[in-house]
Order: sequence, then C-alpha cells, then structure tokens
Amino acid sequence: MDTETLRLCLLLHSLPRLQGRQLRHLLEYFTTPEALWQADPAALVAAGASSAAVQDLALAHRLGRHPQAPVDIEAQLDLLQAVNAQVRVLGQPGYPALLAAIPDPPPFLYVRGQPAALQLPQLAVVGSRKASAVGLRAATELAAGAARSGLAITSGLALGIDAAAHRGALLAQGASIAVMATGIEAVYPRRHQALADELLDTGCLVTEFAPLTPPLPGHFPARNRIISGLSLGVLVVEAALPSGSLITAGTALEQGREVFALPWFPGHLGGRGCLHLLRDGAVMVQGIEDILGELGSLFDAQQAFPRPPERALAGLEQAGKLTGSQHGLLAFIGYEEVGVEALVSASGRPLPEVLAALSALEMQGFVVRQGGGYLRSDSGLATFK
Repeated sequence: MDTETLRLCLLLHSLPRLQGRQLRHLLEYFTTPEALWQADPAALVAAGASSAAVQDLALAHRLGRHPQAPVDIEAQLDLLQAVNAQVRVLGQPGYPALLAAIPDPPPFLYVRGQPAALQLPQLAVVGSRKASAVGLRAATELAAGAARSGLAITSGLALGIDAAAHRGALLAQGASIAVMATGIEAVYPRRHQALADELLDTGCLVTEFAPLTPPLPGHFPARNRIISGLSLGVLVVEAALPSGSLITAGTALEQGREVFALPWFPGHLGGRGCLHLLRDGAVMVQGIEDILGELGSLFDAQQAFPRPPERALAGLEQAGKLTGSQHGLLAFIGYEEVGVEALVSASGRPLPEVLAALSALEMQGFVVRQGGGYLRSDSGLATFK
C-alpha cells in the first residue's frame, strides 16, 4: 500500500462522526477507501451516510484533516512507516475472510510482521493472566501441538496463558498472531517486547486501533472479538469466574466458532471458568487430538495428529539444550514418576548411559528426582513462560 493510501486510511479512521458500523458500511458500499473519499455528498447520503458523517468528510476535504481528530495523522503515518506496518481494509484483498464474516469486523487492520499469516487457519488460545504452572505448561504444549499440525496460534500477548501460547507456537517453529489493544507501534505489556519481536519472523502483530492509541480498558473486550473472529475455534486453558477469557468464549459462540476447555479439578478456583464452559457444551480437551478431531476437517493439516513424543522437543534440541541421548530419554519422562529400570527398558539404552543422561537433564532443570524415579520439571521450559 502506497503512502497516500495509508494517509487516506488514517484520515478516514480519524473522523469522529464516521466510526464503527457506519464506516464499515460505507467501505463495503464504495469498495475502496479512495472511492469513499471521492464520493460526492449526494452519493454518500444515498449510501446511507449520516449528515454528520457527510459534514466530517467535507471538512476533511477542505482542511486535509479534521480539527477534532485525537492525534496528528502525519505522526501516525511516520510511526506506521517506522515499524514497517501495513493496513488491511475490510472488503479488500488480504483482509481475513473469517474476520470479515463476523457481525462487527474492524474497518481497518494495522499489521506488522508477516501479513500472510492472517490467512492461515488459526486456533485462539486464551486464559488467565495469573495462570498456574500447570496451566502455563498446558498452554505451551497444546499450542506447540496445534502449530505442528498446521494451525497458527492466535492470542492477546497478555501475561500468563497468552504468552505461553505464543511461545508454544514459537517452540514448534509455527506462526503466531498477537492481537493488540493498542496502536501497532506499542507493545503492551512492555515486558513482552522481545516476545512480540520474535513473533514477527513467522507471524504478525495486528490491531484495529490506529497508531498512538493507548491501552484503554474498553479496548480489551473489543480486542477479544478479533481474537475469536480470526480463529476456527477458541481454547480456554485456565480461567476463573468471571474472566475476560469467558467473554472471549462467549463472543466465539456468537460468531459460530467452536469452544474448547480443559477439565480442571473443582477445587482449583482458577479453573472454574473452564468447568462452567464444559457444563454449557464446550469440547473437553485432554490432548491436542481432541482439538484436531473437531477442527481437522476445517483446514488442510499436514498431519491430523501429533507426532511421537520426541518431536515435541525438537525446538529444544535445535536450540542446543539437549544432546541426542538426553533428548531421546526425555521423551519417556512425563509428569508422573518413572523409575530408572523402566527408562532403561523403554529406551533400550544401557544403564550407564541412562544414568549419565538423567544426571545431565537434572542439572539442566528438565527433570527432577522424586522418590525412586524421575519426572518432568517446569524449570527447563522456564524461558517459554
């Protein structure tokens, strides 16, 4: 998109009385921002524009801006170009088809990274900002499994489950899409700047909010409808009652999307939202195959089900954190205690080699010794939380 078209999109987006439903309708009617901008008052009225919107457009034509616009368009344009952002316009090529079909799609999407990722089949993964260690691990592993099966992972870049889901997709070398509640130039929370930068290689950041828009409270529920709107389904990993994740799940149902939830023990307060969803008909998820079984027919997955356990660790091995023998042994160690003899039998490796690999894995934080055996540790995945 050339500079003048970017400027025009920002100008249309800045008009205070041409917002929301009316802007969507006029863009769909005139098909392009240029055609909308060039329409005369009679054509605008015939298309359904209000008299106030026609006045705003006339004033913008005369001044090149609107005097009540909240921010300077040239400053916004400079920021878009500085971060190499693009704009996707409702009704135009490149705008995600699923999102365009929801009742209230955003007129403009500002995108950084790989805009083509928006065309991938997506699974939204959401949950608590104050997630438990088990919830974080589940989000990471399920997101990685979905990414390896051909789904992009979409979430909100928030603390807790959102960040774990994004990192799971990165671990699997898949695409992840972060939907923001700010302008495209500002990462919120700031501590996720490095995570956002990493997403740009294979996925993208996306927002409906124009540059220089701060993270106001009302923006987050609006952001959630885009998370679900982009996706084939929404997985709620861990959520309390009430929570923003349940709002996203409710929006997903309104949009005709599938909702998935993990079955938590009733005593876990942070999981009661998931139990609430399951009671109301959400699909129960115990493993990635439960999600793929529901969504597999809706996208061209390269493989319908997850690979053997060792593939789940491929990202760690490639990062140089595990040797081949350690990697192979870790595939047999889960979150329940397993004895050394059982590991020797399962791996087919001699006892001295198993003991040496276990020692190295323990030192690196991937396993812990408990009782007479070993079990998987969260600390080895700490960098992904």
